Amino acid sequence: MRFILTDEQWVLDALSSSEWHLVCELPRTAAGEGFSERTKERLFPSPLSEDTLADDDTLSQIEDWDRFVRPDLDEGFKEVRELVRNDLNRVETFPADTLLDPGQIEPGHGDLLELRRLEVPIEHTEAWYSVLNQARLLMNEEHDLAEEEDRLMIQLEGPDAVDQDRLLVLAQYEMYSVIQSILVENVMDR
Repeated sequence: MRFILTDEQWVLDALSSSEWHLVCELPRTAAGEGFSERTKERLFPSPLSEDTLADDDTLSQIEDWDRFVRPDLDEGFKEVRELVRNDLNRVETFPADTLLDPGQIEPGHGDLLELRRLEVPIEHTEAWYSVLNQARLLMNEEHDLAEEEDRLMIQLEGPDAVDQDRLLVLAQYEMYSVIQSILVENVMDR
């Protein structure tokens, strides 16, 4: 994957099939598809701490939150996911041999390798950041990814030290983290 920045857009370029798969899963992951209801609730935390006593005033505040604030948050999340989904639908596919040196491609495999290019308007950056954040928050809640033990095991013993399903989740989480970092450092700080 390469990142390209112009005045009008940023581009995720030369995405491999596996990288593209992780990126195109972003709206589904950010919507919590396949996650538990408890995990999905993480996007809508209570406005009050768990140790707050539940008197009539407190219950009224929670009801107001559920009736007025939560629907607006949910609608806002849906809108930015839809914008990202629309951006993803504009992906371009091209043969890898247009970028790679012919010596890097095994004979007979050049036409099998496809790369993707995703151009995103600068004005969509905050929506992308929000969706990436939603996805990472839900993934961490569902899979407890904040622990660095898995990452350390991978570094010390290689990818076979971690269950393959967990390895895929970690790769997805890390890719989203990298894209968020790139956006913060290169696009949002302009």
